[in-house]
Amino acid sequence: MKIDYSQKASWYQIPAVIKAVDTFFIYPTEYMGLNEGDADYATLDNEEMLNGVKNEYMGQASAYENSTNVFLPYYRQASLRYAAEVWKKTGSIDAALYGIPYDDLAAALDYYFENYNGGRPFILASHSQGSAMARLVLKKYFKEHPDYYKRMIAAYVIGYSITKEDLEENPHLKFATGETDTGVIVSWNTEGRQNVEENASNVVVLPNAICINPLNWSRDETYAPASENLGSFVANEKTGEYEFIDVGADAQINLARGTVVTNGKVPPMPEYVAKISAYLFGPAGRHEEDYAFYYNNIRDNVAKRIAAYFANLATDYSRAASWYQIPAVTKAVDTFFIYPTEYMGLNEGDADYATLDNEDVRQGLPGVYLTQASVFEDATNIFIPYYQQASLRYATEVQKKTGSIDAAISTIPYDDITGALDYYFENCNGGRPFILASHSQGSAIARLVLKKYFKEHPDYYARMVAAYVIGYAVTQDELDANPHLKFATGESDTGVIVSWNTEGPKNVELNAKTAVLLPNAISINPINWKRDDTYAPASENLGSLMPNIEAGRYEIVDAGADAQVIPSRGVVVTHAEMEPFPEELAEIFNAAFGPDGRHETDYALYYNNIKDNVAKRIAAYLAGKD
Repeated sequence: MKIDYSQKASWYQIPAVIKAVDTFFIYPTEYMGLNEGDADYATLDNEEMLNGVKNEYMGQASAYENSTNVFLPYYRQASLRYAAEVWKKTGSIDAALYGIPYDDLAAALDYYFENYNGGRPFILASHSQGSAMARLVLKKYFKEHPDYYKRMIAAYVIGYSITKEDLEENPHLKFATGETDTGVIVSWNTEGRQNVEENASNVVVLPNAICINPLNWSRDETYAPASENLGSFVANEKTGEYEFIDVGADAQINLARGTVVTNGKVPPMPEYVAKISAYLFGPAGRHEEDYAFYYNNIRDNVAKRIAAYFANLATDYSRAASWYQIPAVTKAVDTFFIYPTEYMGLNEGDADYATLDNEDVRQGLPGVYLTQASVFEDATNIFIPYYQQASLRYATEVQKKTGSIDAAISTIPYDDITGALDYYFENCNGGRPFILASHSQGSAIARLVLKKYFKEHPDYYARMVAAYVIGYAVTQDELDANPHLKFATGESDTGVIVSWNTEGPKNVELNAKTAVLLPNAISINPINWKRDDTYAPASENLGSLMPNIEAGRYEIVDAGADAQVIPSRGVVVTHAEMEPFPEELAEIFNAAFGPDGRHETDYALYYNNIKDNVAKRIAAYLAGKD
């Protein structure tokens, strides 16, 4: 009977997806099966297994929790007794794993990739029997699914051997050579010196095993002292609670045996457990400490490999194809524009992030340029990079779970935009002053750029005329935490952030939740350029840019767009009406921006006022430099 992985009961954990990388974790042997008549394989409701997985999550899988969304399926694993019997007869436990356990995990992987992964890169991680399973998955499942395998950052196959033969027979597999290579296997088995001296039999150590040192990430016999250990995660003998302590866990590879040797202190074991451990793992086996001894080094390494993976994915902005527009430079000031969400990703199987050739983005950008970016055209040279943006679906999911979309944009999209900024400043800017401008997801990214990138590049930031961060909240908390940032106080101050979110009165009355509004948001009025609640009538609006459906073009018109800041909510309220969304988008847009949102018209309603303000801030900036 196949396990149905569409059922939540078939998973120990299906996490909230708030990070850009997943971990698929395969747990070690929890079912002992030592009593007469015990089955060779656990059922999914086996209490021994269910209780054990909770503990293994804390001591092992949690090492991946800081950097990834950890998915953990149940599977019908082989009992310790049966696996040991097979090992004694054949020299490995493979014969106990093909069939029921492998078929379960292949089905779980199928369901995960088809329904949960969303195109994200992932880590495969495991221990002991779980790593013996991961070894089979790498050799067979990923050989059959190269489209999935190419997104694997690393496979932490810990506590069971990877051998030279495994790599030679499976040329798609690579073993790690250092601490930041990706698409590789990371593996070791830990032992004490007595095992090496006696060449002890060890169920998890195969002939021609290879490993990497979990402290210095070398493949040779270079000794790594315990001083390089960032922290072991060990259960307190009295309380049972896990604690970070120094157990003296050093590490040195023994190449002949293919294991990591340590002098780390192990906690005492009950007598019957010690006998089983010695039988399976040798008199100085440290199998239970594979993760525990090197926990913080594993956690640190996971973050480093993820960073390296995304760095390798970064878009090459020296290529003209990576830009929507690199303009002819005819003006004294530039605009660097970050466009809003154009990739919807609403269909089943759609990836969480757009590729640079995504049709939604390519088709949407001309309209975005016309209705938003063009407002900066009279006064500046407009640079617009493509970037791998989060889909509307994924960004909305993350916002609902965490309160902001930061977790969806702080890796791939942010890395692309900062890569584009690096290239722009080094090759295109020529020392000119510039405007940072954006909308929606683009403005969420612009916030991160202002807080982080420009904090790291104060020489660039000193030339910023203003940042028009429109359609995503800038908060008072962000200003307090980042004293290099200033929010505009009037119509002509420079080096400042200019931001608002536009809503109709009903959103305010209902205190509607929206995807672009954060607690303690602040806004400026785009008509009178005041921060207080002074009302600006539509008569002060210099012209809105709205579609003429019959003529098939956009025109400057009087749309009745007044504006008033609501300081308590941090938004701009207008009584201007907006065209209803197309039926297929109405539900998701209303959920994202409230029943009376004006998000799509943040620029359009105040188009000529923005254009006029850009000219005034530039004039003030240039006058100040004279």
